[in-house]
Amino acid sequence: MKKKGYSETVIAAFLKYDKLSDIITETGLSRNTVAKYRDDPLLQEILANRRMEIIRSSVNKMQDSMNECVDVLQTIIRDKEVSAQTRVNAVQIMLNQCKVWTETTDILTRLKALENAEK
Repeated sequence: MKKKGYSETVIAAFLKYDKLSDIITETGLSRNTVAKYRDDPLLQEILANRRMEIIRSSVNKMQDSMNECVDVLQTIIRDKEVSAQTRVNAVQIMLNQCKVWTETTDILTRLKALENAEK
């Protein structure tokens, strides 16, 4: 098979479905063509890049709403009208997330230091 670009329909179908039969139905391509496409390293690279774009986009959306989420949790924690269990749950969520973010930041800082030392 010659190397070529893939249509957005083909890329979207491969991103959406795992089963060849679903990809065939979505694209209208033959089983042989879909099987060849599936085994093509170029398409696999395109799909991997698209999946990373989707993940980055989702992470960016979550990051954009993090301050609002923290504000909601703080409101719950401070509200004496909210049940004690709900407030404890909100505290637990805040502490767990703070731990994860701290660990992630620490790892990224160390990684950057290693990269700089290697240069």
